[in-house]
Amino acid sequence: MNNLIRFTGLSVVVTTLFACSGDDVTKVYETNNSTVGLDLVDKGDEMPECNKDNEGKLIYVADSGMAYFCSSKEWLSFGGENMKGADGEPGEKGEDGEKGAKGDKGAKGDKGAKGDQGDKGDDGADGESCSAKTIKEGVEISCGKTVVDTLTNGVAGESCTAKKVDGGVEVSCGGTVVDTLENGPSGSSCTANKIAEGVQITCGNTVVDTLTDGTDGDCSAEISEEGDIVFSCSNGTFAVNTVQCGGTPYNPVTSFCLAGKVVALTGKCGGEDIDQTKQFCDTRDDQAYNYVALNVGGETQVWMAQNLNYNSGLKGNSVCSNGEDECDAYGRLYDWFSAADDEGSDGSKPVLSRLHQGICPDGWHLPNFYELNQLFLYYGLVDGIKGAPSDMFRSTTGWAETGHDNNGTDELGLNFVPSGNGTEGSVGQYFMMWGGSEKKNGSLYDKANIIFIINDASVSYEATLKANYAAVRCLMDN
Repeated sequence: MNNLIRFTGLSVVVTTLFACSGDDVTKVYETNNSTVGLDLVDKGDEMPECNKDNEGKLIYVADSGMAYFCSSKEWLSFGGENMKGADGEPGEKGEDGEKGAKGDKGAKGDKGAKGDQGDKGDDGADGESCSAKTIKEGVEISCGKTVVDTLTNGVAGESCTAKKVDGGVEVSCGGTVVDTLENGPSGSSCTANKIAEGVQITCGNTVVDTLTDGTDGDCSAEISEEGDIVFSCSNGTFAVNTVQCGGTPYNPVTSFCLAGKVVALTGKCGGEDIDQTKQFCDTRDDQAYNYVALNVGGETQVWMAQNLNYNSGLKGNSVCSNGEDECDAYGRLYDWFSAADDEGSDGSKPVLSRLHQGICPDGWHLPNFYELNQLFLYYGLVDGIKGAPSDMFRSTTGWAETGHDNNGTDELGLNFVPSGNGTEGSVGQYFMMWGGSEKKNGSLYDKANIIFIINDASVSYEATLKANYAAVRCLMDN
């Protein structure tokens, strides 16, 4: 609450400043001398100028405990021996002039009374010294041995309170209600209603605004050679930067970004429409395959989510994984020479490079050790491939039960199915795929590594003879 200021008319003007929320007050003083005007200031540098308007005024300075009297444009202090009264001025010369009267008691002696015309009067007597001292009631002013005034302490301001009442807030000081602050009127509630032209805003019963519908645009858009989307409208043409994929602009209405490559949202495979956000087409034989894009430690790996089923111009051998003539269920199994697309070598040195396409379609390759290790390390949370839990990699159907359900959760969507190794009874038991690296056996590289998952056991990475069969999963080139 704001502080209140009251003015009390005594023999002098006294100002009282108090806080309504407490009892702390600034001391005020009153005087019984009707001929003296008393002001109170906190600091000496706040005293006004001693001029004609302040002639005869008395000021008490709180920080020094001194009182000052304005006389002849000069502030004279009251404080024991600090200042003696000035000599009275000599009377004017007369014929038989009497002595000048004594100066009045006070800070400075008054001029001696004007003598009759005659000889020069004697000098007026010195004014008496004045002092101010603090007493229980306030401040006592003495000149000589005479107490000329007592400045008594003012009465403490009354404590004030504010409380909420019906209609507003009531302010009381010392038990007396001094004011009531009334509540303002409530605002009108507003609503927005749909009308034919748009939306109408009403507050109370008054319509304050109507938001009209905009007109339909007549713009067309196309992508420029610079990769910007250019809008051509009736009111002008403007271009905006489009999204980019690997530094190549593309239109997200028709395309998307996959591992740094711009790919159309839809496409054809064998005359059929395919959703290219989930499938790609092996144009060699027009077979569509599901794929999944995985974030592997900040890198994107795009994996085939089905076993490869390509069987044309192979440089080795292949079989259907389920032992039948058709390979639709689990895809095809290949020996290493077919998988690596290698006609055969003397085995004195490895054939595979880091990105070895082998039997994979253009733009895809056999997974190498680095990529496999990153995948199983990232999602298996183990040191390397071996020992990674296999549940999240195994398909949700097809796995044989060995006392309990051994189907996986396929959390990553890789769909590693139990395609076996081409021998009878292996389907449903385990998954094998070529791992993209060779292993030296004695003096020859006649083995290659595979990923091996059996039922609910952990993932294994081991070598097998190149003449054995395993599935092929391809990765998209980055």
